[in-house]
Amino acid sequence: MPATKKKPGKLKRLLNGFIIGNADNDPAGVSTYTITGAQTGFSLVLFHILSTPLLINSQAICARIGDVTKKGLASVIRLYYGLPLAVSVTVLVAVANIFTLGADFAGVAAALHLIFPGINIWVFLPLLAGLLWYIIVFKTYPVLARVLAGMGIIFLSYIATAVLVRPDWLELAKNVFLPQIEFTPNFWLVAVAMLGTTITPFLFYWQVTEEVEDHPSVRDVKTEIGQVSWGLIFSNLTSTFIIITSALTLFKYGVKVQSAADAALVLQPLAGNLAALLFAIGLIGSGILAIPVLTSTTAYTVAETFNWRSGLNRKVNQAKGFYAVLTLSFFVGLAIALMKVNPIKILFYSQVVNGVITPFILALILKLASKEVIMNRHVIGKKQKFLGWLTVLVMLAAAIGSLVSPS
Repeated sequence: MPATKKKPGKLKRLLNGFIIGNADNDPAGVSTYTITGAQTGFSLVLFHILSTPLLINSQAICARIGDVTKKGLASVIRLYYGLPLAVSVTVLVAVANIFTLGADFAGVAAALHLIFPGINIWVFLPLLAGLLWYIIVFKTYPVLARVLAGMGIIFLSYIATAVLVRPDWLELAKNVFLPQIEFTPNFWLVAVAMLGTTITPFLFYWQVTEEVEDHPSVRDVKTEIGQVSWGLIFSNLTSTFIIITSALTLFKYGVKVQSAADAALVLQPLAGNLAALLFAIGLIGSGILAIPVLTSTTAYTVAETFNWRSGLNRKVNQAKGFYAVLTLSFFVGLAIALMKVNPIKILFYSQVVNGVITPFILALILKLASKEVIMNRHVIGKKQKFLGWLTVLVMLAAAIGSLVSPS
């Protein structure tokens, strides 16, 4: 990422928000939202909409930590809680990220095969992965940022797909705002996965790192989140339409799917070829956008934990450990996708893992952001604390509900 000390402009802040928000809708996330709509209909749509302020608040707290401390999240955890806890958290985040990477590569491969059924995906996917790896490692962050921002436009395809399904908007509004809640383990397991793919650890770490690398002044603390929140709102808007599309087609006709790629295939007879094509294109774009963010976040997290030099604008020989972790996580994720493991197990359960570990990591972040010794006079206020702890409790409640609810 850029190492310049110049104050970031408004356009760049908006661009960062767009990247962060859209990285949240990776293929694993798209598949999870698809499964959410297919299995629960409209029951969780309102729940997902209401998660938007919780997501924005969580990212705002992370932004504040980066602005004030000028250190990455893993560095702050190591400095104030010690190396053992920092390593434990880093291992959890890295493992979750790598499995999510595997899910994302698998999602891109499946979508490519739908659009180009004649290609050998076992050859084409490694070639595409190699190109992505080259851009991440050997091109500067501004180049990477332009690529990521350009791919983000593709997310409009999900909104277009929902429109092509031709819903009854009044009936849709009724189903969304008067949801039918089921007290079953599967319902709450889907809720855990949905929350885990919306409010996720890798976004926490990426947000803090963005603030550190951009070198904003502390007085920007109260205004910077307004410039990135629009990206998060756009992210949740598109994912809401993914759930709605799935509910209007797959749930309505009782179709069982195992991934977003399956959904794109099923959409052909239910909503037409164009809807299916747009859905598949969105899946490919989401993977190309999210994979660099996931690999970079993993590398930053490990490097900060062990106090290694890091940065996407550094040469490989200037940050060998950082780029070694980035490369290892990248190709381990690719290997997982090529192992022909059941895609639903990677795509869905990687997000369940995120849903389980996120409340614990967020609780740690809230404690850090409340300490004057860390934040000086910029500790988080009562509103941010309330929303932060509410997020923790909601995610824990969903996880517990998936275990104790009657079948």
